[in-house]
Amino acid sequence: MQAGGRVLSIAVLDTVHGGNAIAARMTESGLQAQALEVYHHTPDLEGFDLVACPVHLSPQNPALAQARRLGKRIITHHQAVGELLTPRLHESAAPQVFEVTGVHSKTTSALLLSLILSGSRSVLSHTTRGLEIWVAGRPRLVKSGLSITPGSVIAALDAAEAEGAQALVAEVSLGGTGLADFGILTSLSPDYLIAGSTKWASTAKLQMLSLARRGAKILCHEEARIAADVTFAAAGTVRASRDDLFFGRERTALHLDESLHLPSYETAIAAAAASARAAGLAAEEIARALSGFNGFSGRMKTLREEGRTLFDCSNSGLKVADVKEALDRARGDGLTLVVGEDAKTVCEGMDIAALAELLRRRRGEADRIILVGERLLPLAGELCAEWASDLGEGLARANEGSPRRLLSCVKCFR
Repeated sequence: MQAGGRVLSIAVLDTVHGGNAIAARMTESGLQAQALEVYHHTPDLEGFDLVACPVHLSPQNPALAQARRLGKRIITHHQAVGELLTPRLHESAAPQVFEVTGVHSKTTSALLLSLILSGSRSVLSHTTRGLEIWVAGRPRLVKSGLSITPGSVIAALDAAEAEGAQALVAEVSLGGTGLADFGILTSLSPDYLIAGSTKWASTAKLQMLSLARRGAKILCHEEARIAADVTFAAAGTVRASRDDLFFGRERTALHLDESLHLPSYETAIAAAAASARAAGLAAEEIARALSGFNGFSGRMKTLREEGRTLFDCSNSGLKVADVKEALDRARGDGLTLVVGEDAKTVCEGMDIAALAELLRRRRGEADRIILVGERLLPLAGELCAEWASDLGEGLARANEGSPRRLLSCVKCFR
């Protein structure tokens, strides 16, 4: 980020989505950088040489429009992080880097890959669950509450090096930074509009390819239909069933827990297995790491204890279609449903209109409904439902009634 030996002056737009972290690390690295808030006022960009902005920022945003009008060089936050951190990967103690992006299955793929890799090396994972260090299949929380914006990759790499991790598995929103030795694209559909409805999210996610450094391997879901080193799931090279892993024509026995809801994990298992195999692990080693796997909390995990069944589907990526699928799976007598959004912890909430329509159609399937979040409160009377401000309060209310079946479907940072 220099021109003719001169240090550039860099404006890092958007302090909400990682701009502060990027600007701070640029400054620590000897660059002239300033993080600028762009949603409530318009900064003067005249004196800056370079502008870094999030890929989802609308071109109609006054600050970004000004940068274009002034002819400034503009890069994404993803690209800025990649250029800033790439020199560190040449150090002898640098971890092997895996970046995971996509529409769905990102968190689950990253966690499963961390579980598998940790059988032979220490791994630092960065997901919506936070930063976790994995050893022999077991995670230890290092830090929670970190977003998956590209700026958070800075803290993730710092933590990986501080913990002596041999691998970093980072979930990244809307594309890769170019740091990865292995870039993993879990899905491109269903696609959706970003940047003030001027750009498809799939275009942003394809930064995983466009920013990939020389020698990096790209792995993607077969349905993405893009050039990749390895494809997985569906008709891809690496596939998973309840009883087998397939690596091309090679078939390896797989022993998952009987309670695992395979449709919710099939893509993630295939993505993680493909990535681990690309990193040099044997098929048998991968299958052994997955033996007895029964799911992750908040991701269609089923728990049974003392005559009660809990269906835990509360996570940051929850969509109305997921609630419908969860209701299908949890159908039965004595059901209590906790559903909604924990608005304090997520950037994008649920589609409330679609959720309301679903709940109206299927109200009779639950003995009790506890709605979570301010935007759900107006529906409480119509649905004869209770209300809670957040997930914790909703679950506490639900458990007061000792339900036989409890379904938790709240969009939250988890």
